[in-house]
Amino acid sequence: MNAPDDIPDAARLMAILADIERLAHESALGLPALEAEENVWDGLAYSIAGVSVVTAMDEIREMLPYPAQITPVPGARDWMRGLANVRGNLLPVIDLQSFLGAKAVVPGKAARMLIVRMRGLECGLLVPSVQGMRHFDERQRVSNARMQGMLGQYVFDAFSVGDVVWPVFSVSALTADPAFRSAAA
Repeated sequence: MNAPDDIPDAARLMAILADIERLAHESALGLPALEAEENVWDGLAYSIAGVSVVTAMDEIREMLPYPAQITPVPGARDWMRGLANVRGNLLPVIDLQSFLGAKAVVPGKAARMLIVRMRGLECGLLVPSVQGMRHFDERQRVSNARMQGMLGQYVFDAFSVGDVVWPVFSVSALTADPAFRSAAA
């Protein structure tokens, strides 16, 4: 059976397709240029005793819901809530607000446990709420930004965005604090 004369042969069809592809590439709009990411600081925003803070993403390994079960540790300080089973590993759970001298974190839908691992210590920090990731331009950093009160010894920098100041809570400073490392009462 012979093909009718008005149907193009394979070579002509490939040439037409190549032409269509060339025209599509010529008229396509490119993606917007990405801003240089080297000047962006990424952190996790959460609250401690009503103060919104951020912590560098590289200081937080994971965020989990408030543990359903925490087993108390006899003889531990009140801010050491106990141990939680996280995927088969026993993890010390610290109430961050209570450690800092504020009211204990209340279990609920908003409360979270931030998993940190620094200086050979892995633990979960209970916080009342998490606002999510925040990205700051390094030009918004306020170096040597000190705070008074319970957060003061763990805040060294902040980010200023318009009228809002975001203190940077240092988990590294927290885990280096001998008082934090001593959970025995």
